[in-house]
Amino acid sequence: MKRDLTEKLESAIAGSKAIVGAAEKVSSWLNKGFQATALRPFKLFLNGSWLGHPLHPMLTDIPIGAWTVTILLDLVGLITGSPLGIAAAITTALGLLAALGTAASGLMDWMDTGPPEQSVGAMHASLNGTATLLFAVSLAVRWHNGWQLSAGAFLIALAGYGLLAMGSYLGGAMVFHRGVMVNRNAYRSGPAEFVSAISPGELQDGKPRRVEVAGEPVLLVRSGEEIFAVGAVCSHYGAPLEEGTLVEGTIRCPWHASRFALKDGSVREGPACAALPSYETRIAGNQLQIRMRP
Repeated sequence: MKRDLTEKLESAIAGSKAIVGAAEKVSSWLNKGFQATALRPFKLFLNGSWLGHPLHPMLTDIPIGAWTVTILLDLVGLITGSPLGIAAAITTALGLLAALGTAASGLMDWMDTGPPEQSVGAMHASLNGTATLLFAVSLAVRWHNGWQLSAGAFLIALAGYGLLAMGSYLGGAMVFHRGVMVNRNAYRSGPAEFVSAISPGELQDGKPRRVEVAGEPVLLVRSGEEIFAVGAVCSHYGAPLEEGTLVEGTIRCPWHASRFALKDGSVREGPACAALPSYETRIAGNQLQIRMRP
């Protein structure tokens, strides 16, 4: 089957030993610095769990928008002779400021990835980082020229914009082609009516168990006389939650330590942003039955 451009690019990047090696070293360094340390709350804030979806995609619009306006102002000013130098400098600076938060949030998401997404993400970050440096140089040239428009500052910014477009393409490929940071339970539904899942006697107190109910993976947890049922797949990266740890009424993901409430599947701790499917339970005869919670 013929591969499209995105697949060819991903394959080339993932096949580069230099990119793979560098990405692994940087990811290892970031994880040592931010996982299980006092900096973890900062990481989780930048992941965007509090927002309900990843923070990084929302922030990317600011530098892209600001630098798009920079290019347009430069073009109009250079062609017409309009005094737009200060305006172009302001949008350039705004993009640079926004790029700091954008890069930080992207790194916090990226450090949770694995191959081949990790390599593609490293190239995405490298292109965007180089673009940011070029816009910084362009701003310095503008300052040197007394904030007047110049062909030099424009060409440097244009080069940066080209790299930004390439980096944005890879960012889109990571999300829409590789599914990075996409809710792994987005299309799960049902059963709408109670369906038998398992005999209650088969559940051990405090030991998570995964079952398939109406084609859906469900995690069952008995706590005394109460039985909880939530989705068995972590919404963050698809980890098997039956391998997780029970912590104060939550299930902690075995991969990236997200925690979900057993009562309703809500996110209690990131980096996950989306809740788990949640199910009602009842005992009918000798069967535990579940249905999707309204």
